[in-house]
Amino acid sequence: MSSASDRTTHLESFDSFYRREYSGIVAIVRALVRDGTAAEDLAQDTFMSANRHWPKISGYDQPRAWVRRVAINKATSFLRWRGAEWRAVNRFGGQRETTIPELSPAGEEVWSEVRRLPRRQAQAVVLHYVAQLTMGEIAEVMECSTGAVKSHLSRARSTLSTTLSEWSEETP
Repeated sequence: MSSASDRTTHLESFDSFYRREYSGIVAIVRALVRDGTAAEDLAQDTFMSANRHWPKISGYDQPRAWVRRVAINKATSFLRWRGAEWRAVNRFGGQRETTIPELSPAGEEVWSEVRRLPRRQAQAVVLHYVAQLTMGEIAEVMECSTGAVKSHLSRARSTLSTTLSEWSEETP
C-alpha cells in the first residue's frame, strides 16, 4: 500500500490538467448554453474553482468528472439566469442583442431541438456526442446509474430521431 506522500508525488499538476481538459469543458458548456463567450467564461470559472481546491480534487479517482459536473451546474445556473433576464427585458418591452455565432441551418435545428429536451436528457446528449464520454463516465458526471444514462439517451434519441435523420441526410 502506498503512503500519502507517495501518492502526492504522482498527482498531476493543475497546469497540465487545465491544458488537457479546457477545450473539452468549453465544448460541453457551449453545447449547453450555445454562447461561445459565455462558455469560455463558465469554463474559466469552473477551472478557478478546481484550482482553489486542487489539492483535494487532484486526489480523486476522476478529477475531470468533478470538473465536468461543476461546469454543467454552472451552465444550468447560467441558463436559468439568462431566462430570467430575458423574461424581465421582455416584460419591460426592451430588446436584448446577443453575439451567438452562426450555425448551419441543419446544426441550428438539431441544437434547438436538443435544448428543448428535458435538462437531464440534454446533458446526456452533450456529454455523449460532444464530450464523447462513455456511459460510465456520463453516469459519474451526472451522478446517476449507467442505466439512467442509457434511458436519458434513448428518450432523447426517440425525441430527436426525425430531426437527426433529416440532418444526417443533408450532411454529405
